Amino acid sequence: MRYGTIPKGLKERLATVLGVVPYPMLDVLVAPLQARALIAAERAAVFRALEEGEATTPDLARRLALDESCLDLVLRLLSSMGYIKRRSLLWSMTRLGRRHFGAAAPKPLGDFVAFGVPQWDWIARLDEVLKTGRGVEIHRSLNGPDWPLYQRAMAEGARDFAAFVARELPVAKGAKLCLDVAGSHGLVGAALCRAHPGLLSVVLERGEALSEARRLATEARITDVVSFRECDLLSDEYGEGADVVILANILHHFDPDTNRRILARAKRALRSGGSIGIFDIEAPNPKAPPEAAGDAAALFFRITSNSACFSGDDYVGWLRHTGFKRPRAVRSVLLPSRLLVVAQAE
Repeated sequence: MRYGTIPKGLKERLATVLGVVPYPMLDVLVAPLQARALIAAERAAVFRALEEGEATTPDLARRLALDESCLDLVLRLLSSMGYIKRRSLLWSMTRLGRRHFGAAAPKPLGDFVAFGVPQWDWIARLDEVLKTGRGVEIHRSLNGPDWPLYQRAMAEGARDFAAFVARELPVAKGAKLCLDVAGSHGLVGAALCRAHPGLLSVVLERGEALSEARRLATEARITDVVSFRECDLLSDEYGEGADVVILANILHHFDPDTNRRILARAKRALRSGGSIGIFDIEAPNPKAPPEAAGDAAALFFRITSNSACFSGDDYVGWLRHTGFKRPRAVRSVLLPSRLLVVAQAE
């Protein structure tokens, strides 16, 4: 996949064929401005306003206390991206826009987009990371309202893969206890519990995340199967007698030695025959052709940690080294660049 310019109309197609399109200028200016326009629109409640009905630019500017001329340019960019459309000077949401934005969105990503501001700041550190190799320790840089916004953004992302984990992670009949390590909102463990009645999930999370995590769990109506316990995944033991341990989107933050220690703690928390599931971004295959989505995700996580994404073979090897049995990687065409690795405790 290449995220980039798509010619529209005869003149643009002709310019592409003739090789006169200034791609570097467009890549440097257009893509960042589209991203920032999307972030600004969500944070200014533009989509919520359009969800209520069609509106002109002046109407929206008055309702939202925004500058009319700048708003109109933002709306035009959003329209070029396919999220809104204009007819007879009236702006309205498209099917794509309604899918992801607004209170009734079936696949909401508004919080993830709103969280683009701190993510933008992290990405701006790329020059420094490229020179020094030292990534941004994002969990230490978050403060104030960014913490709950981060958790809400991660909850939106988890809805994409929670059902996949629940379907593919083996759980023994009669299982009672799942430990969702650094699970924040608890949605992944909850999906597993819904798939295996009688199973209850305990989210192990840092103290500053617990308040918003509990609020998100209440909002998602999963508190009947999810509870929370404060835990430092790098220093505390996780417990004992668990039937399942989940590590979702966490191991890419740490180096291999640290990850092996985390897996050792997970193994000590599991009963014999218990299952572990690691879900994460997969490192690009060095032999595969470069592609925008997967490679951009890998670069993002390289910037935002002092480690990197890892391959399925890495996770399988660590699990074997830690004493887990039958480790294997599971992938889905619906979740490109991500994988689930499962294994059993001896």
